[in-house]
Amino acid sequence: MMKRRTKMPPEITADVLTACRRRCCICFAFQKDSEQKKGQIAHLDHDPSNPKLDNLAFLCLSHHDEYDSQTSQSKGLTIDEVKRYRTELLVFLAEKTPPGDDEIVSRLTQAFDRPAFRTPFQQESSLPRFREAIAETIETLNTGKTPQGLQLSSKMQIRDRSIRNQIDSLIHALVALRASFEDLIRRKEIRHCGCNLPDCPTYMLSYEACREMDSRRRKLLTLVHKLNSSIPENFYELD
Repeated sequence: MMKRRTKMPPEITADVLTACRRRCCICFAFQKDSEQKKGQIAHLDHDPSNPKLDNLAFLCLSHHDEYDSQTSQSKGLTIDEVKRYRTELLVFLAEKTPPGDDEIVSRLTQAFDRPAFRTPFQQESSLPRFREAIAETIETLNTGKTPQGLQLSSKMQIRDRSIRNQIDSLIHALVALRASFEDLIRRKEIRHCGCNLPDCPTYMLSYEACREMDSRRRKLLTLVHKLNSSIPENFYELD
């Protein structure tokens, strides 16, 4: 009995195609061919009603036809064999293929999901650390280097100029945030408690300082959220 083909969800199709960049894992395994191909998504268990991601692989037209036309008289490609080839291809692409713009932006903008940008200013626990966080985030956006020592792709590897310009807008907003912070200190809207203890984290914050810092960071988070919707544009909900 012929099994009924289940319509593949669009998000599954997108996951398969973007993961392999339309490269055929069998071409890669046999000919070391990592060029883009015209092809189709194969159901590795030959069951068209099973659209699970692990059961799918993008194959060129020739290898898809070969895989689906195997006979019991010859030892053709096995499902486990093709899955291994698929894994080898994905590892190769992860190491050799430059990340896309969306992936670069996603990684860079994760730098904003931290207390320095999402904690209400009156609840900021360390103002010296707040200043450092701004500098670290500017460096991450410019160079791809994270405070943890990881090297990400930088803004200069983003191909779309309009997206690069949006990253530059984030950097300018960070510079303006830092300048406003320094100005509030000069105006004594932010000032140390005066205990003269070098490691004391206690600062006095005026209403004006909190309003200014919160307003600037809300606008900053809105810009970030437009680039990467997984980054919330609101502050943490703290008791």
